[in-house]
Amino acid sequence: MAISRPEPRRRLKLPRNLPGGQRPQPYSRVDAPYFRSPGFYVRIGGLAIIVAAGVSLLLLRAWSLQVLHGRQYVHAAKTQAFRTVDLLGSRGAIVDSRGRVLAGTTGHVVIEADAASLGSRNAHGIWSPSPAGVRALRRLGRLTGHRWGILAARIKSSVLHSPFAPAVVIAQPKTELTSYMQERGGLFPGFKVGVEDTRSYPQGSFGSEFLGLLGEISQHELKAGTYKQAKAGEVVGQSGVEAAYDHILNAGFVQAKIPVDSFGRIAGALRVPPEKQPPSLQLSIDTRLQRAAQQALLYGMAQSRLNGHSPTGASAVAIDPWTGAIKAIVSYPTFSQKLAADNPNYYARLSKETQTTPLLNRAIGGAYPTGSTFKPIIAEAALSAGIIGPGTPLSCTGSFALGDTVFHNVDPGVNASMTLPTALEESCDTWFYRLGALVYAHDPQAQGRLIQDWASKLGLGRTPAGDLTGATSGYLPRPGAYFTKRFGFPWTEGQTINLAIGQGALQVSPLQLAVAYSALINGGKVVQPHVGEAVIRNGVKSRLPFKPVRTLKLSPNTWAIRQGLYMAANDPGGTSYPVFAGFPLKVAGKTGTAEPDPVSSWYASWAPYNSPKLVVVANVEHGGFGAQAAAPIAKKIYAAYFHLKG
Repeated sequence: MAISRPEPRRRLKLPRNLPGGQRPQPYSRVDAPYFRSPGFYVRIGGLAIIVAAGVSLLLLRAWSLQVLHGRQYVHAAKTQAFRTVDLLGSRGAIVDSRGRVLAGTTGHVVIEADAASLGSRNAHGIWSPSPAGVRALRRLGRLTGHRWGILAARIKSSVLHSPFAPAVVIAQPKTELTSYMQERGGLFPGFKVGVEDTRSYPQGSFGSEFLGLLGEISQHELKAGTYKQAKAGEVVGQSGVEAAYDHILNAGFVQAKIPVDSFGRIAGALRVPPEKQPPSLQLSIDTRLQRAAQQALLYGMAQSRLNGHSPTGASAVAIDPWTGAIKAIVSYPTFSQKLAADNPNYYARLSKETQTTPLLNRAIGGAYPTGSTFKPIIAEAALSAGIIGPGTPLSCTGSFALGDTVFHNVDPGVNASMTLPTALEESCDTWFYRLGALVYAHDPQAQGRLIQDWASKLGLGRTPAGDLTGATSGYLPRPGAYFTKRFGFPWTEGQTINLAIGQGALQVSPLQLAVAYSALINGGKVVQPHVGEAVIRNGVKSRLPFKPVRTLKLSPNTWAIRQGLYMAANDPGGTSYPVFAGFPLKVAGKTGTAEPDPVSSWYASWAPYNSPKLVVVANVEHGGFGAQAAAPIAKKIYAAYFHLKG
């Protein structure tokens, strides 16, 4: 078998230059046909597509990171280096009608603990002290008189609630303690003297009837959505204007930042951003008049005692009859707003007091039979229905009999024929008993509901609209199954006659009566009683709107009611004439003496008579006749409001 041998290599010497000065170029006779073949261009084109696609994907990803998700990743990067700490912000100020601060914000000294230097948290976020931390806590406990376990529990609770915020271990340290710790800070590693915002009351123990209290939001309030924007741990208004205007006064948490390392350990100081000034709330309350009204209550109760009675409480409200703005609202017994805010134990004791009930604002939450102050309301009902006119005569006698029931008058010897103005002036009970009988007979099937209908339109038996929390709806008795179930007997004509002079099951607050009287003198506008007047933001005042609840069409003869109440205070035969005789201001008002014994003293009024500027309603529990206790209170309030001396 023959074996082929490769041809011997031949050496060929090429010339250095070709004709024309060109140099020879290397040439592969094996690959030369492929360079310009279709397969060559297919591969090159495919490679170009792959490279272009890769570059496009990189560009799209970069665009997505930078544009679409840029903010998200920036935030994530920052949160890896910082933790957010929620700190309670300053609360908006509350000022009176003249701009005097009633409730502000100030800083108070606290002892704070650095939880990270005193211990550590486990995987569940539960903090526990280190051996060095226990020693530091024991040292502070010996100095303050607190057990170290209590101090540790406070830190543990604070860390669980807000892991990176300073933990307050002593909320109200004595001045001596803070001075000592500031001078010897090195002896107490992990502790420092700090400052925390708190509510301040420049007027002292003032305004408990309307300011209200603050407290940490409860789980129930969070679930109920009472405060929609609030978070757990936030301090919110619990009563009064603090609650009604929490959405204005409460700035929420301040979002502070604290640097941390990759293990979540604190790596720097807390960074608190500059806080915006929250808006202020201006009230319609006049501080000077409020203080005068407080003194007037004490004076009225003293007058009641001089007349042999034993008053248990008193209240008064003074409002603008055209707008419903409350100028003063007072209640006695009361409590110290400042102490209640600063001392939880003091407030707890008040809550347990059931005899004097100092937490009850009697002006809006107390409900009583009105006595004769109800008479203008039944008069308006009868005038509007055409049952009587201003000159309709009815008998005023010592008694009025309905079947076997005899209703008595205060003056048993009287026997006269009177029209409406005179009956109001002298407050003749039997005249209004007869009027109640006329109303009942006008539509027997309605069982006298005309009286309740008008009383309800004027605001009785309803919770007053407005911004005061704790206002009662009272009780307006009327025929029906509810009355029968409640009292065990059906509604009768006798119930209507008793209601005609504000007796029986009727329950009304001084505020409700003030709203009703305002409507009788302002042309029928049922106003919204309120203490909030305006919101002040950056020096700009915006008034709060309080439109009338409804507008009633009063009788064209309502003037007879107003005239009768003027005569009651200014004519010698009037029930409050002994109080206002010689008073330089023309007052119109109605006394009320509500039974059963011991009787409650009422006075509902306005002044000046021809151009009303203020409605004042006063009540003294078990205070005797209206002219003995309640009317003197109203007189002193008018004197203060109109700057009358002597």
